Parts: sequence; structure tokens; C-alpha cells
Amino acid sequence: MTESQTLAMWGGTNPILPGLYPDPSVCRVDGDDGTWFYLVNSTFEYLPGLPVHRSRDLVSWELLGHVIDRPGQIDLSTVRDSGGLFAPTIRHDGTRFLVVCTLVGGAEGASGNFVVTADSAAGPWSDPIWWDMDGIDPSIMIEPDGSMWAHGTRLAPLPEWAQQTEVWVRRLDTETLVPDNEETVVWSGALRGAIWSEGPHLLRRNGFVYLLAAEGGTSFHHAIVVARAKSPLGPFVGNPANPVLTHRNLGRATPVTNVGHADLVEAQDGSWWAVCLATRAWDSCDLLGRETFLVPVTWENDWPVFAPGEGQLPQNPKGLQGLTGSEHLPADSFDHRAAAGAGDVIAVRRHPAEIVTETGVTGAFRLQAGNGLTDSRPAFLARRLANLSTRVQIRLVDASDGVRAGLALRYSSTAFVAVTAGGGTLSIDAASGDASVGSPHIPWLTLPQGAGKGILAFDVQGTGAVAVWEPEGGEAVRSEVLDISHLCAEKNGGFVGVTFGALAVGDSGSADFTDLREEL
Repeated sequence: MTESQTLAMWGGTNPILPGLYPDPSVCRVDGDDGTWFYLVNSTFEYLPGLPVHRSRDLVSWELLGHVIDRPGQIDLSTVRDSGGLFAPTIRHDGTRFLVVCTLVGGAEGASGNFVVTADSAAGPWSDPIWWDMDGIDPSIMIEPDGSMWAHGTRLAPLPEWAQQTEVWVRRLDTETLVPDNEETVVWSGALRGAIWSEGPHLLRRNGFVYLLAAEGGTSFHHAIVVARAKSPLGPFVGNPANPVLTHRNLGRATPVTNVGHADLVEAQDGSWWAVCLATRAWDSCDLLGRETFLVPVTWENDWPVFAPGEGQLPQNPKGLQGLTGSEHLPADSFDHRAAAGAGDVIAVRRHPAEIVTETGVTGAFRLQAGNGLTDSRPAFLARRLANLSTRVQIRLVDASDGVRAGLALRYSSTAFVAVTAGGGTLSIDAASGDASVGSPHIPWLTLPQGAGKGILAFDVQGTGAVAVWEPEGGEAVRSEVLDISHLCAEKNGGFVGVTFGALAVGDSGSADFTDLREEL
């Protein structure tokens, strides 16, 4: 049985957030309107950044908004591909929400760890308070008395082995939200030789403080480990069962790999759950990037047991039974998500509002023409690819003279495939992931004079995709199968997944689109 055939057998409610939703963090808030769970994810070079979802049952999630939701709050203009916003943590102190995160490669020295706050998870969120310290993956533990502990990870300054990291802990001032200078290093791995102990979270339960961390790097050897102590400052003792969850022992042909980077939450009924990242690959190509999965957790001898009775990610976690998943919020007068189709709409290193405007037609949007996908800030409005066997499409309504407009699949500025109309032709542009090779521009079809309106689509089947053109009033035309196996971390490195979206290339002008969506 091939990996692709095995993958076809995987189905169910996991992942709970399919597509590019890595590094999940979750918290629970009990309020006058009942109990909600809130979840945040990394977004790297995409804006708006750090989406916040909420759920009643931990399975069905609704997008509330984004933590980095406006120009001037965080500058991503200089971040590299797969740089930007890494590994956020979300917590609630009884009054306000707090999100801590790492910015990698920010402009003018504004990089490192920061914290933002909001009264509502839907925002608005504050400007960042920067933490003057090295490292990545910051987190916060809030004690029952309201005091706080900041913690995170970094490469060990005097490593005993390559890629050794250490987890640090500091008290956090609850007013200024700035960590104390006094610091304790509490962890360097479950085993000697363990690499990249990252994504740490501290939590208190039944007289113990637990340290949850990921180790082994964020690829095939990724794993979740647990340690415990009587104090946030340690000393921590590792769980004899470590790693408490990993898929590396299942081999590379298993349909879901790279399991790690978890966060724990207790539900109102006393049950425990973890969210974590994992990857669904097709012939070792992780097109979708790292996704968010849900795992049931029980406790034995004051140690957490992940996926009890299974020892691996369940296909159909039940979540909290008898609770509705979400209650929809009213839309704004112009919502880029609604205009472009349901889902989380993003742009590369700038906010969608900088390049998208209304057209006056319900469900349509106008994309200002600009640079192509090899540029650091392309004229590209995207959504996350969520399935490995799927169709993504957009309807091109109109375009200015001199503008090439269409649909693209993007992994990075050097790895993408696009089909665009303009100048009387349909063309396919592809970049292999090697910046030195460039982006071949291949004429595909000649269009009749005045033509160019219609549906552009990609029928994706794993690592192959077929470009489709459905002109208004005409018959659909299909390309030969295009190899898209380069649109993944396995070939190009990085931490993202494929996005698909509207592209408008030109020195001036715009293109009007509607119906940007994915359908199985």
C-alpha cells in the first residue's frame, strides 16, 4: 500500500483546523455566556497574524479575528520566507487575554519575544510590549493567586551537544508584563542528546507544576514530553513514559506524522484535552503544512496519558458532547473574509486591506495590481489549502489593461505555481524552489479578443495539479498534470503550507474577483 493510498484511509474530525494552522495554544474562559475555548496559531510571514478561534466543544471552531490585525502593530516587511510570527501562547487572567509570541526577522531590530493584551479575544489587541531577552516560543503560567511566570526556550549558550536548548523561567510583573531579570534554567531535554526542546508550557495541577514541551525538531522525529516539579523553578523530573506522544515510531508511511508542539486544557466537566500540531503528507510531501489536531488526555499517578488506549492521534476525537460548536458573529460592513469566500484570508507581509477594496458587488473584491510572487510583497490574497485531494478556484470578473490576473498556489517566493490571464493569453508560471532557476512563464492558451472572464482552477490530487480554465459561455479546458511536489518543506525547508489565492500582476490597475474557495 502506498503512502497516498494509506492517506486516503484517514478521515474524521481530526485535524480540527486543517491546513496551515501550526503551533496551537489553547485556553478556557468561563463567563456569563458560558464556557468558551480559545485557540491561537502561528502565521509566519502572513498577515493578519495569529488567528484566534473559539469553540464550545473543542471540535468545531469559529474564527473571531487576529491578534496582529492592523498596519503599524508589527512590521513583517523584512522577514524571510517562513520567518515572522512563531509559536504564540494564549492565556486569560480573569480579566484580559494575553498572547505572547516571537517575531523572527522583524524590521529595524524589532524582533524577539513580545506580549499583547485584549479585553475580548476578538480584539482590538494592544501594541506589543517587547521582552529584552534571547530565545523563542514564550509562554505564561497564571497562578491561582494571579501571579505569573514567563518561560521560553533558546539554544544553550554552552551546549554539550549540537542543537541543545534550554527552557528558562522568570517571574512576570502582572502590571508591566515585563519579566524579572532573575532567571532559572529548568530543562534541557528528556534525554541527553535531545534537540530542540521547544514550545514549553507550564501548568499547575494537583500539587505539581507540569512542564510540557516538544522535542526532536518539528519534522519526522517530533515528540511531546512532560516533566513535573513542586515549583515552577524546579527541579523537574521527566515522565518515565517520555515521549508521551509521537508518531515517529510508526514509520514514515503512516498517514499522519510530525506530531508535537502541544498545549493542555481542562474542560468544565473535568476532562482533559491537548491540541497539537501534526502533518498529513502525500508521498512525503507535506503540502498542507502543520495542522491542529485534538487529543484526549487522562491522568494516571499524576502523569498525563495522551490518547489513552491508542497511543496515537485519534481520527475522530469526540470533544465535549452535547455542546454547540460556535455562534456566528455579525459581519462588518466589508469583511475581506466574506468578500473572498468563507475562511481565513491572508496576504504576504502586509494586511489584505492594503491591497483589497470593495467593488460594490456582493461577494466580489478588487485586488490592486502589483508585483508577482517572486517579490517579497506580492499582490496576492490567499486562503490556506486544507485538503490533499481537492479543487481550488476563483472567478475572474474583470481586469485592467496590462494586468495579468489569476489563481496561484504558493509555498514561498521561490516555490509556487500560477495560472493567469492577460494580453490575450493564458499562461502558467512555476518556480521550482531554486531561486537561481527563476520563474518560467509558459503560454498555455490563446484567448479570443475580448475574452478573459471566467473561472480559473486547480484540481489538486496530492503532488499533481491540473490547471482548469472555464470561460464564460464556453467549454472548460484542462492542462496536463503539473508536478507540485516542490511546494512543501520536504523540498524547500521552511515551516508553512500551501496557500491559494488571487494574483494581479502589473504596474498599475486592478482585477476584480469573486468565489475564491476550495471544494472537495
